[in-house]
Amino acid sequence: MLNWEHIKTGNWQPREHNAFKILSIDGGGMKGIIPARYLKLVEEVIRTPIYLHFDLLAGTSTGGIICLGLASGMSAEEISNLYISEGKRIFGNKKASGYFINTSYDNTSLKALLMEKFTDKRINDAKTLLCIPSIEHHKAEPKVYKTPHCSDYIRDGERYMWEVGLATSAAPTYFPAANIGDGECKIDGGLWANNPVLVGIAEAKKLGFTLDQIKVLSIGTGDSLYNAPNKIAEAGGWLSWRKKLVELTMQAQSKGAEHTARYLIGSNLIRLNPTLPRPIPLDTTNKEDISIMIQEANHMFERTFIPLGIKDMFFERSAILQ
Repeated sequence: MLNWEHIKTGNWQPREHNAFKILSIDGGGMKGIIPARYLKLVEEVIRTPIYLHFDLLAGTSTGGIICLGLASGMSAEEISNLYISEGKRIFGNKKASGYFINTSYDNTSLKALLMEKFTDKRINDAKTLLCIPSIEHHKAEPKVYKTPHCSDYIRDGERYMWEVGLATSAAPTYFPAANIGDGECKIDGGLWANNPVLVGIAEAKKLGFTLDQIKVLSIGTGDSLYNAPNKIAEAGGWLSWRKKLVELTMQAQSKGAEHTARYLIGSNLIRLNPTLPRPIPLDTTNKEDISIMIQEANHMFERTFIPLGIKDMFFERSAILQ
């Protein structure tokens, strides 16, 4: 376990001299297969856990669950296999009245799965720094769950990882709000930080690192052309929008965050986000969709890991700290 009291006094030792490295992973439901698969392929090459190469893991919704898994000591292969083997457990039983009266799914299966995988691990048990966005519903306020790496971070460290995973992934219309702790009501952080790259950069700045020292590997969950006719927006009602509103919000926020991050740190940001050959629903368990996502992750790895210098930039000069 990391010595958080020591780290709080400004004694975090970066993985690389004069740099602060961030892994940022977007939300996207079952499309989390894409970043999980990509990181599995990375681990096969580097032969060490992903968390050893990054100072901070920032993940939202499905990306938050992946980051929690990595920080808890799970391999990327375990996480990738989990999506493929357990997807139907989470998204297998859609409610007949889904998204119109109630959410499409209850969160019973997701909660049970998170509890099984994280057991009694708390945020304090993370093997590197974490930032996991959510929303405090009754205040309509952003919430970022963080490891206790600063002196004013007091409460989040005692949170169970499964609670935080449930809180960051409670996507409206898909899952109900996550009621955790003492009456807290949390919903999906993807509504404000589906791409949490700016959350990670801001945290690095708070820790005293300059923009030129911050390096970010940002992995999306795949874009498809936003294929909704203008009449949906022109009508404007809930029956018109349906789930397209969630999709629009997440895509627009993700792209806005990427552009802003690039203004801030320029070429120190590497963004990976494949364009999918067709729209893939966030709740898909279709075998063909899963096969497409695996293929896209494989192709992205081949095109980027060595050719874009990702291996050299993020995985060669790391100080392997236990």
